[in-house]
Amino acid sequence: MQNHVEKILLVLIIGEFVTGVLGNGFMVLVNCIDWVKSKKLSTVDLILVVLGISRIGLLCLIKWDSFLFLFFLDQTDDEHQNFIRDLFWIITHLSSVWFATSLSIFYLLKIANFSHPFFLWLKWRINQVVYILLVGPLFVYVSYQSIKLVELYSDRTLSRRENERNESQAVQMNRKHYFIEEVGINILNIPPFILSIISCFLLLYSLWKHSQKMQLKVKTSRDPSTEAHKRAMKAMLSFLILIIVYHIGILFTYKNFSKLTSMFGMALMSLYPTGHSLILILWNSKLKHAALLVWRQLKCCLKLNKSSNV
Repeated sequence: MQNHVEKILLVLIIGEFVTGVLGNGFMVLVNCIDWVKSKKLSTVDLILVVLGISRIGLLCLIKWDSFLFLFFLDQTDDEHQNFIRDLFWIITHLSSVWFATSLSIFYLLKIANFSHPFFLWLKWRINQVVYILLVGPLFVYVSYQSIKLVELYSDRTLSRRENERNESQAVQMNRKHYFIEEVGINILNIPPFILSIISCFLLLYSLWKHSQKMQLKVKTSRDPSTEAHKRAMKAMLSFLILIIVYHIGILFTYKNFSKLTSMFGMALMSLYPTGHSLILILWNSKLKHAALLVWRQLKCCLKLNKSSNV
């Protein structure tokens, strides 16, 4: 029974990986093609491009980890391999979270309506604010974590030389190291998570104020501002929910040494970079239109193949 569950989870992880890479790749490709055609790239399109690239890297890392832990657990004790893996993890993990947070703040500044001077000052400088959020905190965090990572592996290498352990103890210590390191890295997710919650709350408050104003006016079938508020709210809430699921998956993957539990955790982790990007495609008019065009072309190709085979 357990083997069947493991096979199902493995298929699910592979399916999430393929779907996530295709979805994020589609998001990057559409915006890059539009960039080449129009010779310019808007701020929101730039965020979507870098977000898609970072999530493709994160999905590749999750897939790498899944194969290492499931099939080559005895090889996860390689210090050089672990160093590269952890450095890559820091870059993809933190960049993915910060880029999604930048998108939430962009939606807030672009859509919400507040009369506070500080908010108006930020709104008038929306591009500069987003660029600073994209580069500034991420550069500081990655630099700090990279230095700490070098120190950590230097200490671990010295301790290994002084105290040699048997193979099973080394693997167990390696899994414990992963969990401790993930906790340390995920503490750095608190600032962007708080910023995302604040952005979501302020946008919700702006929607409520706008709805109150619309009740005093003649109701129309569809109000563009209300629709924009709702789409942005859905994108923000989906990010917050999926990032929580992602961190629950990390706990399942690295805290418990059970193979089945680790596979379940990796399936949960893959939901975030896959699911949120698909949601962004559905709620972005340009990406949704491009996706529908691709879908129609695929349907036409399938019909032509069927007719030629008959």
